[in-house]
Parts: sequence; structure tokens; C-alpha cells
Amino acid sequence: MSTTTPMPAGRNHEVAVPLPADADLPAELAERLKALPPLNVTRMFAATEDMCDGVLALVQAVFTAQGVDPRLREIIVLRTAHLLNVPYEWQANVPMARNVGVTDAEITQIASASPVTGLDATAALICRATDEITMDVALSDHTLQELLVTFGPKLTTKYILEISWFNLLSRFLASTRVPLEQGAPTADRTSPV
Repeated sequence: MSTTTPMPAGRNHEVAVPLPADADLPAELAERLKALPPLNVTRMFAATEDMCDGVLALVQAVFTAQGVDPRLREIIVLRTAHLLNVPYEWQANVPMARNVGVTDAEITQIASASPVTGLDATAALICRATDEITMDVALSDHTLQELLVTFGPKLTTKYILEISWFNLLSRFLASTRVPLEQGAPTADRTSPV
């Protein structure tokens, strides 16, 4: 990882939800995992058993949503990971962000403790929306109005769902304590799907 892309420090914990081994899962679910990228987050989703298919369908929808700019999506992921201090999400998505055109200078800005500046107007708006949903639960009227003017109602709704999903995911990762990946399994990808 470049020194210009600091990873959140993470938290020190003594207890974690163990990643399930194939033997711990229903046979058909263990078999389905073999067709998916071998990521720790996917294995932790499998621990939810009957919820796993629904979660994976949402992941698929988030990463293939029509009209959602992959660059803005990765900015959302990184800003959320930074705000919520989730090293797993940061580590997995810095390479994907670079692969969709986010520069190291922009990644450094996204990791700012202050409101993000130095990005183009649309990226800065997405960061502000991410900050508000992540830290304040909901968008301000001003930010929502700017999103509607910039993207229209349909795409604004998709970006709100994207931000909300990455909040859920980051909180899931931090609470279960999904371990960092070994190596760089997302280095050549633009999404995990």
C-alpha cells in the first residue's frame, strides 16, 4: 500500500466471530462459496446461512447498479471506511478505487479528518452525503437538494442506498472483526463481483 493512502488504525479486540470453515456450513452453501472470490467478508456472510443469499444479491446489486459511477462508489466506500475506522474495507477497496480512476492524492483527501476538499464538485458532494448519512444518520435538506439537482431522483436514491449499504457493511465488518485479507485479492479488480 502506498504511503499516500493511510489505512484506518483499526481497533484492538480480544474477541471475534470466527470465520466459518466449510465443515461449519450447510454443504450447498460451502459449495456456492467455491464459485465466489475467496474473500473473508464473503465467508463471514456465509455464517449467516439463510441470510447469505439475500446479502450476496444486495452486494451484486450495489456493484452493478445502472447509472452508478464506479469511481463515486469507491469514493463512498473509502470515505465510509475512514469515518467508521474499518481497515478491512479500506484495504480491500483502495486497489479497486485506483482501478476505477481514483488517484492517490484523492484517496489522501478522502481520508481527511475534516470535510473533504480538493476533489471535483461531484466527488465532494458524494463525500458530504457520505459524511452526513454516516455521522448524522440522514442527509441535510441542502445536501439532498444538491444530490437531486446533480443526479435526479432515481440516481440520488441509488447513491443513498449505496452509502447506506457501505455503512451497514462497515459496521458488520467491524463488529464481527473480519480479519484483513492476506495478499491483495482485489488488486486487479474494480469490484468484488
